[in-house]
Amino acid sequence: MRCLLRALLALILMFPVSAEAWGPKGHEIIARIAADHLTPAAHLRLSQILGGDAPALMVLNSSWADEIRGERPETAGWHFVNIEVGSRSYDRKRDCPKDNCVVRQIEREAGLLRDSHAPFSARRETLLFLIHFVGDLHQPLHATDRHDKGGNGFIVYQGRKRSNLHRVWDEDLVEALGPDPMSDAADIEAGLSSDQIARIMPGTPADWANETFQLGSGEVYARLPAIGPVRLPRDYAARERKVVRQQLARAGLRLAMLLNAIYR
Repeated sequence: MRCLLRALLALILMFPVSAEAWGPKGHEIIARIAADHLTPAAHLRLSQILGGDAPALMVLNSSWADEIRGERPETAGWHFVNIEVGSRSYDRKRDCPKDNCVVRQIEREAGLLRDSHAPFSARRETLLFLIHFVGDLHQPLHATDRHDKGGNGFIVYQGRKRSNLHRVWDEDLVEALGPDPMSDAADIEAGLSSDQIARIMPGTPADWANETFQLGSGEVYARLPAIGPVRLPRDYAARERKVVRQQLARAGLRLAMLLNAIYR
């Protein structure tokens, strides 16, 4: 039995574990930023749908879409869009086969929330998906691929720790911002001017996918060798801190923009 357990442990350590976009902390930051920019009308309607204080429940449920993936396998493809490095931009036919990607899912969810005849339970679930997927779309490796499953297959080392590039961007870089997601959200918001907020908010999910892809291609992959494993610089988190903060801000503000437009 002990030999079997050792063998299983070795297999677990041999292969990188698939990560989920931003991790809970990143999604909490995004939800908090979005909640801070809701109009009174949107705040009221979201509170009614969620069954309580909208900001608190948006944060609390921001990773719900990840938590139910095991029991809802049909949702797996809704978390990302694979735009290959070297492509010019997002192409719906090529990058979103059968409309099964995060771009189309955000568009569908926004449409369903606008449908006043949709059942209440369906609108609540759709809202929880939307809160999560707008965040996913702004994680660079959820819109960029280099034949490695968005970095899940790209092995990296941080000191002696073995990981993969996707997990580093999902979790490690966000964790490096600070210990408390609400304080991190407030700090990110404090660094934004009203002009910056006005410039960030507009656009469509396809526009955001293209912007995120350019970051993934030009900021993440372009700075690393084509093939891993790679030992990341000790200051990797510090180098990418600005990009991480920028993408969390963009996701939060654009989520607010979508919700404000739906619940006028």
